[in-house]
Amino acid sequence: MDIMNNWLTRFAELIGSSVCHQLAYRSFWAGTVKIPVCARCEGIYAGFFISAIFLFCFFRKKQGELPPLYIIITLALFILSAFAEWGFSFFSLFESTNISRFITGYLAGSASMTIVFPVFNYQYYSDAVSERVFPRLWQFAVFISVSAVFITMGLAGITVINNVYYYVTFISILFTFYFTNLVIVLLFPVFAKKAHRLFSG
Repeated sequence: MDIMNNWLTRFAELIGSSVCHQLAYRSFWAGTVKIPVCARCEGIYAGFFISAIFLFCFFRKKQGELPPLYIIITLALFILSAFAEWGFSFFSLFESTNISRFITGYLAGSASMTIVFPVFNYQYYSDAVSERVFPRLWQFAVFISVSAVFITMGLAGITVINNVYYYVTFISILFTFYFTNLVIVLLFPVFAKKAHRLFSG
């Protein structure tokens, strides 16, 4: 089936246009169909979504404290890498490509989720645990390794699983919107610290 004739594809394009310039030459293509956001945005959303899956599976004690300082510094460098890649390209100091945009975007999205995750736990659960995310270096090393695998899979998947890849990207965008807005809502005391489990009613 031609996904260009799918209403969901048109909806994905509309959602993408609200947050991204969607320039064709700065975007990856799933076969003959352009991904609904540019390569950098795609990396950000994919990094956020994949990291969320990892964190919710890896840390299941409702950890509500930020990672150790050296990890926070590393995460800040990940976020800065996306800004640096954009800045160097903008000032013609570096010839950026869709691959470099995707990789630095993924690192930034992954880092953002890692910082937001304990904030969510602290605000969402009535019994959040006073424990850091990534208290041990080996755990963060596993996280980085998983990120490298998914970056590679993401770049390879563009040409291997065209249609599926398109929709995975769209799901990543929707999840990022939903989760970040949920965290913002939880910052209001009237909504905070109500849940005992992840899918509490």
